[in-house]
Amino acid sequence: MSFVITLYVREGIVMASDSRLTLNTSRTEDDRTIVQVAVGQSESNYKTFLAYEHIGISTYGAADIEGVPIAGYIQSFITEELKSEADVDDVPDQLLSYFRALAGPPAVQFHVAGYKWEESKAEQHVWHVDIADRKTNRLNPPGQQGASWGGEADILARLIQRVGALDANGNLESELSYFPIPWQFFTLQDAIDYARYAVQATIDSIRFQPRPKTVGGPVDILVIRPEGAAWVQHKELHA
Repeated sequence: MSFVITLYVREGIVMASDSRLTLNTSRTEDDRTIVQVAVGQSESNYKTFLAYEHIGISTYGAADIEGVPIAGYIQSFITEELKSEADVDDVPDQLLSYFRALAGPPAVQFHVAGYKWEESKAEQHVWHVDIADRKTNRLNPPGQQGASWGGEADILARLIQRVGALDANGNLESELSYFPIPWQFFTLQDAIDYARYAVQATIDSIRFQPRPKTVGGPVDILVIRPEGAAWVQHKELHA
């Protein structure tokens, strides 16, 4: 699993993701199969990608396809299936066709984001793609700012949704103070800061919780604007 988030504000689109690759493994001991859940395999997995300097793709869900990290398949999709002049609205269906043709199909989902020029105006288009359910849907209402995230989303949900205190019987006793996130007032820098916060808060919370450590490693952050895209944070190959 993973955690990815995409924010869309007037100035641009921000996409961020973690870098951990976890595997579910099993072994046989005394005629018993012992399953080890979410064994950390790598902290250098790529989950956010930039296609031809104007389209962002983030992935979450299945970490591999037939034992091969999914990042390699996404890079192949970009180089083999997309053209440099690709329209952001065509990418969701192309992702569906490409990954549905693979064995499985894999239980993987995507965020796809970029700009579409409509009557000389650059419009943000942010899409969700679910390969297993064969679904695509646009996430951003035209003209509105907001955010969408996927993967291990329960931690962020608890931070931003209304919550309350329960009594000994599990009944709602009192609601805690609630301060909604004013997405409509976010600047591009606010969106970058929040993307970093959302991924890092998930990483830090999972670290201390007795649960599979499925989110971790460096945080990659991509910014897309009408004039192009740039990495704010991006892990690089090194020796």
